[in-house]
Amino acid sequence: MLFLFGCYQISGQSIVCQNRIVSVDEFKSSMDSIGLVYELPTGFKSALVRGNGDLYYQFAIINEDSTMEVRYTIFPIKQNLLEYEKSLKDPGTVMIHPNKMYTGIIQANMLNMTGGKDYQIGAFPKDAVNEEFNADVGGSCFFQFDCEFGKGYKYGHFVYLHKNNIADVIITYMDNDKAKHNELMNGPFHSLKFKNGL
Repeated sequence: MLFLFGCYQISGQSIVCQNRIVSVDEFKSSMDSIGLVYELPTGFKSALVRGNGDLYYQFAIINEDSTMEVRYTIFPIKQNLLEYEKSLKDPGTVMIHPNKMYTGIIQANMLNMTGGKDYQIGAFPKDAVNEEFNADVGGSCFFQFDCEFGKGYKYGHFVYLHKNNIADVIITYMDNDKAKHNELMNGPFHSLKFKNGL
């Protein structure tokens, strides 16, 4: 697989940057244009976005003692909605509605992260995910890494969020201490949310 150095556009909206440190301001500006808001959690700083063959991501942060890294992957839906509308006019084209694609995205992500092992993906209560993230659906999965993406870390925990017609989000929390995992996640857990009123 070939990796791109620098940045390029995904669906004309979201910037993907690999093999460089993306600034907080750059990430916040990109998320704002999609319909998300981001606040850097206390005790974290931007980290290198590494090219890999498992899951692209636009932004990463790491805490001061390097015990937890958090990576943010955003799939904007707007362009896919336009393509879906076009597909409805073409009898020879069959396309899944973009608001239903997140189920396949999270399943593929889990298998990529674990080297093909199947883990239970738990759903968040609908009211809670709406109140805490302004999302329509969401959930999470704790697992052990077996992939290039997770190099240097033993444990992973991804949170997925979906907002109809806006975006799908995967936030991956990475560390090596299972006992401290939940504590390390607390700070950055609500750092990325969908905007109110979307």
